Amino acid sequence: MTTTAIKPPLYYRVAINLLAPFYRQKVIKKSKTRATLKRELAERFGERYLPTPKGVRGVIWCHAVSLGELNTAYPLLVRLLDLGYGLWVSSTTQTGFERTAKLFAKQIELGQVMHSFVPVDKPAVLERFLDHVQPLAVMFIETELWANTLYACRRRGIKTMMVNARLTEKSYQGYAKFAKVSQTMMANLDGVIAQDAASAQRFTDLGAVHVALADSLKWVSVSTISDEQASLAKQTTQQIAQAGKTHLWVMASTHDGEELLALQAHRRFLDKFADALLILVPRHPERFDGVYQLCLDNHLTVARRSLGEPITKDTQVYLADSMGELMAWYQVADIAVVGGSFVPVGGHNPIEPASLGKPIIMGSYDTNCHELVTALKRVGALAQLDADDGNPTNNGNPINENNSANDSSLAKQLSEALMQAYLYQWRGDGGAALVAQKQRALDDQLGFVLALIGAGFDKKATADLDYH
Repeated sequence: MTTTAIKPPLYYRVAINLLAPFYRQKVIKKSKTRATLKRELAERFGERYLPTPKGVRGVIWCHAVSLGELNTAYPLLVRLLDLGYGLWVSSTTQTGFERTAKLFAKQIELGQVMHSFVPVDKPAVLERFLDHVQPLAVMFIETELWANTLYACRRRGIKTMMVNARLTEKSYQGYAKFAKVSQTMMANLDGVIAQDAASAQRFTDLGAVHVALADSLKWVSVSTISDEQASLAKQTTQQIAQAGKTHLWVMASTHDGEELLALQAHRRFLDKFADALLILVPRHPERFDGVYQLCLDNHLTVARRSLGEPITKDTQVYLADSMGELMAWYQVADIAVVGGSFVPVGGHNPIEPASLGKPIIMGSYDTNCHELVTALKRVGALAQLDADDGNPTNNGNPINENNSANDSSLAKQLSEALMQAYLYQWRGDGGAALVAQKQRALDDQLGFVLALIGAGFDKKATADLDYH
């Protein structure tokens, strides 16, 4: 493997320097509090950092853009901690930063993990950051590469890799437009673990030399149901039983536009099953109050989790306006509808409900999890609503041959899919079995990471993974 550092083209380096002041103003504008802002600016611009982690085998820098990437990487990071490595976790977003603090609270207290906002891609900032952290390797989770960062790491002999990487056709075309920048990034990158064959080929086409293929870590990023969540699920189930509710569905991780869809579908569903209950889980806490008002505006009787309001026989919607309790809601519900897929967000991870054996319904926007959706459809655990033809499909076939292809209302499609699921007693056992089968992904990707850290790209150690 070549160790020559390839400098990014001049126009890229100039552009980064020119844009840095504007980025600083953007950070200030978006900051939530003055206290957070002070730390965020110091870390993004290399002015001050907290102490480095304690790792007898060295420190690994892991960059996870936001909450989703961090959750996906979490099982891998835990395994690295168990092996004696220290971790420095950087985030681009506030939600990713806050999630790191919550996930690794104990390890941060013990000095095994430190977290910060990601440094801007300016050489002077990167030099200060790398001088402070002194990582032996860098893992970029799924997406987001920076040319100056890769160049600085290659110059210092720091191994760099993309873990659980994916590259959509749209992103590939974006990289291809800036061919010189992309070529330097691929030349300075030591390895890529692609989560699907199409991504692996696109990375290769961009110039990546060492590309491996492994199942996505999303298959193993299943949140364990904590004692608190298990207790919550039990208490909620008892409330539901006492209220006489027997048709329970959850619409989870919803974005703007999806709550209205859920409420419209639920009104139709209530016409068929008067005892039905929708558990509605918005993705972002800043939207909780607005979603509550939306429920009222649609003349539905709603109880709020945040206020401790009980579920009664009159409750039609239970607003789960809380954080960190999603697995409890999945456990309670009969059917899981996963959000981010009915609006152009790209879909959220369906693996958590699949691991519980819950049948799943999603929309047609699945770019973030297309391979997962396809695999779950193949085993009959997931139905996907296609807004273009009006048919909810399961493994490419209509759920019910009586479904009308002329239905233009997505809410009507969703309510019909729910009714069919109950009518035909649809189960998600195939999804649970598939999730269990895919757990090898963690060992496969960990093996690649350790081989790269220990002795470069070890062909023998990663024989099962090798793509090229």
